[in-house]
Amino acid sequence: MIWPGLTAILIAALLVGGTFMVVTMAGLREARIIAPQAATTFIATLTAAFALVQVLGPMLVSAVVHLSHGFAASLLAAVLVLLVAAVAPWQSARAS
Repeated sequence: MIWPGLTAILIAALLVGGTFMVVTMAGLREARIIAPQAATTFIATLTAAFALVQVLGPMLVSAVVHLSHGFAASLLAAVLVLLVAAVAPWQSARAS
């Protein structure tokens, strides 16, 4: 362990929790912009999709890890999904 103790745990919780809260708040704001009349339904759909992927992701990785280069392939797939997710907002903004 690099930095044991309660202080390290509190700092990690603040950094991770803080970024999660900012992302969540930005998502809620975008949902209200995209679907002002159905923002609650839109947010519920996003939450359900997030929960589904949280369950399916580890199951998929555990299935792929047994294949040749399985874990490396899983990490590469994760990188590709993150790149697509990172580029999507800019593509959407350019199309507008």
